[in-house]
Amino acid sequence: MPRFHFRPVLTLFCLAAIACLCTLGVWQLNRLAWKKALIEQVETRLDQPAIPFDEAVRRAEAGERMEYAPVTVTGAVRTDQAATVFGTYEAAPGGYVFVPVAMASGGIAYVNQGFVTQGVLKDGVPSDGSGEEKAETITGLFRYREQPAPPASWFQTQGKSADGLWFIRDPLAFAEQSNLSASPYYVDQFAVDGRAWPKGGTTRVEFSSRHFEYALTWFGLAATLAGVWLVFSLQKRS
Repeated sequence: MPRFHFRPVLTLFCLAAIACLCTLGVWQLNRLAWKKALIEQVETRLDQPAIPFDEAVRRAEAGERMEYAPVTVTGAVRTDQAATVFGTYEAAPGGYVFVPVAMASGGIAYVNQGFVTQGVLKDGVPSDGSGEEKAETITGLFRYREQPAPPASWFQTQGKSADGLWFIRDPLAFAEQSNLSASPYYVDQFAVDGRAWPKGGTTRVEFSSRHFEYALTWFGLAATLAGVWLVFSLQKRS
């Protein structure tokens, strides 16, 4: 008949590991709840009429969740102060072009004009060559600045690459480099007829949700480790 033999070092190691695994499992369950709410929110808002960007900002600052609400912003587009964020679209590498817009209502808002391929980036994003700020009314989806939280932030590169590509969608960081004062929110522009690049309308609005599977994996590993601890803690009677 086996008897229990307490092993201090093994026990401490297993407790620490099990705590980490359970924390990851709980995090995935929280992500599952967030993902469900996000999917419901996007499905509800995509068909709503666009509202002014300033109104969306006011409602967001008041605590209402405004992500993916259709908005319009009118102002002068400053293409010479664009920031490009590394990314992919349909498996092609490239970047997303963010331009500051001097709004007619005052202040600066960044607009993600859309995706350009790596080849287009090397040749230079097409423009009319005038160098003038053009007044436009832009329609798109209201977005929040990217602020990765742990543990995701531990693995995500921040700042810029050597060739000037950003790794995070953060209007405040773009504005700081260009000596501007901008809103922390931005607009993902819809596709523009007749404009090949940047390609608008690339916002991802379909989301996979496998967080429950991931949570079961972490909890399963924790249970397995507890079983391993128990086996090694039991000794056969001599």
